[in-house]
Amino acid sequence: MRVTSRCVNHPSKEAGQRCRSCRKWLCDVCFQRYRGHVYCDRKCQTIGAMRDGINQTISNARQPLHPAWVIAVVAGASALLLSAVGIKVAELVEVSRSIESSQPIIEKPVDISADIVVSEMGLRIESTGPPGARLLLLRDGKPLGVVILDDEGHASSGDLDLSSGEGVLRIVPLTSSGLELAVPTPTETPTATETSTPTATPKPSSTATPRPTQASRPDTRSADPKMAPTPMVAPPVLQLVQDAGPRIAITFDGNASTNRTAELLDLLQQHNLEVTIFVTGQFIERYPSIIRRAVLSGHEIGNHTYSHPHLTTYAKNRRHQLLPGVTKKRFQKELQRTEDAYVKATGHSMQPLWRAPFGEENRALRGWALEMGYLHVRWSSLEGASLDSHDWVADEHSSLYKSSRRIMERLIQFPKLEGGIILMHMATEREEPPWQELPVFLDALEQRGLEATTVTRLLEASPTWRKWLRRAEERHHQVNGEK
Repeated sequence: MRVTSRCVNHPSKEAGQRCRSCRKWLCDVCFQRYRGHVYCDRKCQTIGAMRDGINQTISNARQPLHPAWVIAVVAGASALLLSAVGIKVAELVEVSRSIESSQPIIEKPVDISADIVVSEMGLRIESTGPPGARLLLLRDGKPLGVVILDDEGHASSGDLDLSSGEGVLRIVPLTSSGLELAVPTPTETPTATETSTPTATPKPSSTATPRPTQASRPDTRSADPKMAPTPMVAPPVLQLVQDAGPRIAITFDGNASTNRTAELLDLLQQHNLEVTIFVTGQFIERYPSIIRRAVLSGHEIGNHTYSHPHLTTYAKNRRHQLLPGVTKKRFQKELQRTEDAYVKATGHSMQPLWRAPFGEENRALRGWALEMGYLHVRWSSLEGASLDSHDWVADEHSSLYKSSRRIMERLIQFPKLEGGIILMHMATEREEPPWQELPVFLDALEQRGLEATTVTRLLEASPTWRKWLRRAEERHHQVNGEK
């Protein structure tokens, strides 16, 4: 069997390049080329450029220099230094003149707005205003940092430690007097960091998540009501429905490929099995006929974001903290673009369900999604076991690789199949499709008296989760209307 190298970010893809700095294998999507060399990210690119510069400097140092060159270099450096000093002196003179001038300086007002967003690690400031504006964040007269609004007029401060109690946070544009926000008490800030494999489904909490305090100026980030919904309480983690009776949900995720997907749909149709499929907006736009066939076969379609982005820092530090740049507006736009693509392809709305790419989600993301009418659906984990099939691993030499038969044996050995949610994928690069032994698994479920069904039917049978499903459905209809 030929040994192939796999991408460090996408193990299911064959890698054809290696990063020049860290030597990691990369697929065609992950690498970037700089000066004829391949790198995995900007950090490695910087290291490579520094290494080239050092090598070039060492090489030049070994070459004998003509005295005329030395004189020319020294003269040029001296001229640049004198020029810089002259420019600085001119700037100081201009500043002095402006201070002495009796004419008042007329500031151009900067229209800004801001929210305080409660996150797992503290508080985050979301600001909007003119693109390129610089905002200074102050607490009790002490600067916390400066943020620059991006091309869309938005900036996020990242998590700030404001645990010292109530107070006033001041946001000062560099050309205006700014605005003030009231800081919530420390007891309103969540302290627990969520893990990627929860062991039990917590009961829905009746305690409302503190709503961000609005700035004195109204938030004008979007006039579209779809993108500015009413804040809602974040639902708990949905990964095991323990009060749904003898039922288990089978789900499939679809992102970039449809390789052998038609075979999967044929198999499901032969066994009269309806499942839940989570697909990205890009998948829908590329393969609308596959989506229409799945819908006509009775499968329900959930939202898997538009572009399948990383949302949290789990891949870096095993903690589900929001990645820089993952804002409420951009995240909800991912969900809405997928919904719009689905409506265009089928004429109907999606199910009010979503699944985070790579399983990267937290309470903030679940709350933002529920505002758009989507309830997050994870896969089941319990007692160190998981109903993640790992069927995306196509490299037979990987420690995660399992044959189709072994996948089904592992799933059937899960400690509590009742109320479980299984994760598989619609496409595969394997010679033997991972779902080949799915009929054997279905027979085993039948022998145990378990019904394989969709996520919606599983939640409908659960008194605990039925109300969360209803809440998502109602909000989904408000945002998208009846289709």
